[in-house]
Amino acid sequence: MLVLSWQTANLFYSVFIGKEPLKRGQPLTTEAKDPNGSLISGLKAKKELVKVFALWELSLISQRVPDRRKAIFNEIDREGGSAWSQVLACTTDVIQAINTRIEESKNPAPVTKPLPQAEKSEPVLQTLPRLSEPIKDDNIFTTAPKATSRQDKFGDAFSSAAKSIGQSEDWTPTARARVRDVFDRASSAMLSPEQKQKYLGSPQKFKLLTGGPSTTHKPEDMNPVLAQILRSPIGQPFRQTYAQRLSAIVLGTPESSLSLIVDAVESLTRLLIASLAEDPYGKVQADVPSAVRLLTQTTLTLDAFAHQGGLDAHWTDINFPPSSDPQAQAVARLVPDVEIVLAALRGGLKDLLTAFRPYLRDIGIAGKDLRVAKEAAGIDGEEVL
Repeated sequence: MLVLSWQTANLFYSVFIGKEPLKRGQPLTTEAKDPNGSLISGLKAKKELVKVFALWELSLISQRVPDRRKAIFNEIDREGGSAWSQVLACTTDVIQAINTRIEESKNPAPVTKPLPQAEKSEPVLQTLPRLSEPIKDDNIFTTAPKATSRQDKFGDAFSSAAKSIGQSEDWTPTARARVRDVFDRASSAMLSPEQKQKYLGSPQKFKLLTGGPSTTHKPEDMNPVLAQILRSPIGQPFRQTYAQRLSAIVLGTPESSLSLIVDAVESLTRLLIASLAEDPYGKVQADVPSAVRLLTQTTLTLDAFAHQGGLDAHWTDINFPPSSDPQAQAVARLVPDVEIVLAALRGGLKDLLTAFRPYLRDIGIAGKDLRVAKEAAGIDGEEVL
């Protein structure tokens, strides 16, 4: 009964949350005292759910509600800038975030140590008696004097043993012996005697097993024991598939921003196209070149990152096709959610170029900018002049 109630509540919530943000066929903010102000507040909200519904409502306004579109274009004296400029900033921030996340994944920021805080006066604590000698301030590079007391001799012996362990190339002999014993028992059940002897006799592959492969190792070169573990249900939580990693970078974490991106692209392009007939001041057209360049850059960056080897397969992605089969790899790189984003970007860019075709040169889109934009949108050379 408890599981049934959970499933029922989840179903009802999913049906309710999937409804369009409309009331009697009009956007939810229509009945507010300041409809555009309420909409802009939702677009700038910190809570993800509020922002999702605000962008969804903006997308519906850009397609179905001409009166609200005209109101956005007409409000030029709003606090914080005109209504259009604030809407433009919110939508472009969502699209630009894709480029930012891709760039950060290519060039991760170095870990910086926190700055030392100012010294504060602390109360004097009564500590226990010191059991060891204080730290020496002598030159550490000079030769240490020969130990004379029993305590110094014990310290020298212990330190030499610790150094030998820390300076070893790999694991300690005892740890290596234990791992070899575990590997011997596991490989007896999974490998033939010839394969077992081959991997036990190869220090590089044994080091790969004990030390763990890095991202530079290819999945097809992985140790068969480790590969079988990763394919098993036990190894499933440790696998980092290409689709998961690409979706996390493009759509963000911990929540996916797929709907945010699609609604932002749709709202931006539809509002710009509608401004041709509904913008009384003619100020929106000044933002068309920057919008075209943003959609072009995002489309080309995302396509190169997702389809042209911008992101390599992780060593734990054991099911990713080998490099010897490029066609299979190309298919594996087609992640559904990312393809939806690419289709939205290309479609919006194509519609924008087509709608503003007679005015492209007048608004500053010509030459290289126009050629690159047509290439990103997948438009033939003669389709847009």
